[in-house]
Amino acid sequence: MSFKKVVTAKLSKLLLRIQSVGVKRLSLCLAIFFCALFIIAGSLVSLNRYWQYESFYYDFGIFDQAIWRVAHFTPPIIDHLVVGGKWIFADHFNPSIFLLSPLYWITDRREILLFAQALIVGLSGFVLYLIAQKVIKNSFYSLAVLICYLLFIGLQNAVITDLHEITLATLPFMLAYLAILNKKIKWYFLFLLITLGFKESNFLLCFGIGISIFFINRSWLKIAIITCGISLLWGFISIHYIIPFFSGGIYQYGVNMTYNPIAIVGTLFDNKIKIHTLFYSFLSFGFLPLLSFQFWFLLFQDFLTRFYSPLWFTRWDLGLHYSSLTAAIMGVSSVYSIRLLQKIIPTRILKIAIVLLILNAVFLYRFILHAPFGLSYNPALYTHTKDFKFLDSLITKIPINATVMAQNNLAVRFTHQNVWTMESDANNLKPDYYVQKKPQYVVLDLRPGQNPNDLFLIKDSNVLLQELNADHNYMLFYHAVDQYIFRRR
Repeated sequence: MSFKKVVTAKLSKLLLRIQSVGVKRLSLCLAIFFCALFIIAGSLVSLNRYWQYESFYYDFGIFDQAIWRVAHFTPPIIDHLVVGGKWIFADHFNPSIFLLSPLYWITDRREILLFAQALIVGLSGFVLYLIAQKVIKNSFYSLAVLICYLLFIGLQNAVITDLHEITLATLPFMLAYLAILNKKIKWYFLFLLITLGFKESNFLLCFGIGISIFFINRSWLKIAIITCGISLLWGFISIHYIIPFFSGGIYQYGVNMTYNPIAIVGTLFDNKIKIHTLFYSFLSFGFLPLLSFQFWFLLFQDFLTRFYSPLWFTRWDLGLHYSSLTAAIMGVSSVYSIRLLQKIIPTRILKIAIVLLILNAVFLYRFILHAPFGLSYNPALYTHTKDFKFLDSLITKIPINATVMAQNNLAVRFTHQNVWTMESDANNLKPDYYVQKKPQYVVLDLRPGQNPNDLFLIKDSNVLLQELNADHNYMLFYHAVDQYIFRRR
């Protein structure tokens, strides 16, 4: 080979390498940009919902109160329907939520937790991108999976719906896979334990992680066995010993399972809402997760735990926070599905399919499912926030050290002091809750047409108002249209 040809060949290789580095840098910048947009949009919608009094004691206030108390080195005691006046572990065993407690060493604003949740989920998307880069080694395909993940309505609903531990678990879940791929075994087990620590029911999720990593790489058999063992042990101890210890013997989320496999599988499809959720969850990722048998158990346990009980129908659709881990599982499984397709489909056809995958995600987000992050660029969201100044004024009437009882959407503003949610019995079968607790202040907003969750647990607000007016232990301290504050004499 002549000198000229050698030089030309080396220059060509150098240019290809430079081009490759340039594409990777551009892809990395785009991934950071998309995740940043997600964090900003999620924060804006979450914060404005909070300022519009659309965040509630059930569930934002419960977690906020516990996290605040631990930040100030006091027991994480919460008000609760079943296990009120006890540690939050009486409800769920979720010690990992206290990783957020140091935030309250910086500020007293509750909004910091809502921003932290959006940030954590946004970072989980970036980790998913890194996983994709490691597995499929293609920047364009990696961005496509990231876009599907970030635009999925189930994930966006989770970010804007109060604060929940399983939404926060998306980040350590992703980090566990990234750590095992990078052969950082100690980090893998750390992130596994953090994921388990976000909720006792995550033992099934982490058991599924163990199954998946065995099928991903058979040489990880020992790690997979240890993972499954730790997960089962964690679930058994937390459900049978730790939670009953704090609750006085109660674990309220147990389910009697049938041993009929046909009946078990049938519960996934016995309702139109469930079928709708399954269809649009898989469609949002182009049905790619179905190709990754390594993750079938993870997907099965996720939908089964949501769909099995007829009492938990609020878990069946794409609303609230129940699809957050669904999104994480589908994101990782889609990565491995694309790796499979790389081996069996011509590159040109696969690129076209990936373009269609992105267009599908955007179309579902914007036109079919109308995902909630669209509110972030709707001026009406910010205009509406200004309509709640009257409730801000109501809240400021209460001294910061007073004991308070308030309805669901107002109680969340008093979680850094002693607060209880309002309860009443319209049939007078039991004394009203305020009679038992004797708070210094009782706060009510009885506007017609407000969110039904605002008056959660209040059977008849008019009867309650009449009782407070007639109670000689309380006097009307403040009244403006439909807002009332009663102060104990």
